[in-house]
Amino acid sequence: MPQLESLAVQFYSPLPNRDVERQLLDTPVMTHITLPNLRRFLFKGVCAYLEGLLAQISAPVLSHLVIRLFDQLTFTVPRLLQFMGTSETLSFGGVQLAFDNDFAELVAFQLGEERGYPLRVQIMCRHLDWQVSSAAQILDTLQPVLSVVEKLMLRHVKHNQSSEWHNEVDRTLWRQLLRSFSNLKTLHVQNELVGKLARSLQTGDGEPPLELLPNLIEIGYSGGDDPRDALIPFIDERQVAGHPVNLTIVDNSEFLPRPRP
Repeated sequence: MPQLESLAVQFYSPLPNRDVERQLLDTPVMTHITLPNLRRFLFKGVCAYLEGLLAQISAPVLSHLVIRLFDQLTFTVPRLLQFMGTSETLSFGGVQLAFDNDFAELVAFQLGEERGYPLRVQIMCRHLDWQVSSAAQILDTLQPVLSVVEKLMLRHVKHNQSSEWHNEVDRTLWRQLLRSFSNLKTLHVQNELVGKLARSLQTGDGEPPLELLPNLIEIGYSGGDDPRDALIPFIDERQVAGHPVNLTIVDNSEFLPRPRP
């Protein structure tokens, strides 16, 4: 298949057979195929099938990668990271994380070109706390490629089906998620998430003030309410540490459009 430019592999329901999944992950790779002209790859399914497939292929000119994953308790995708590393053209400097009613989605883009997204990873699950937990697991694995990201946007659609309990996200999960962006300089947050994030940005007992987002220089927020009071403790901490962070207002139009399910 040397001329193949686009490849889509889709399962329309999750496959719950854990023995099959374990076999896929543990089976050694006997053959490896390079697809020299593959530019677009789409996958929909569970992690084990994705990992089993990606272990066997490389795509040096891949420029668009779309992954849609069914809900799972744990997400393990080391071979996704390796597969992305085989491409010489898959690059980005910004990321938006969108938390919708039925899914969470990572959309990567080139700074100044918020279109033609080179990477999209969608996790089909409900409830904000589950979405943040799932996203944090994926991002933790992808840390090496996310270290170049300078701009992060957090977009939120109110979860109509979630109880208040499911809308409360543990502070450690937010910090785990943000820790994947070690070189982040700009963080833009839709207003609904500001209060939830503000508590997570503040340091706790024994935590160094620059342990999280050490290169951050700007936080932008959008929405009707003014969240300055919630962010003041974090802003003050950074000021005392000698790394001031500017607080700005951004328009909702700056965020990428609502992702498609």
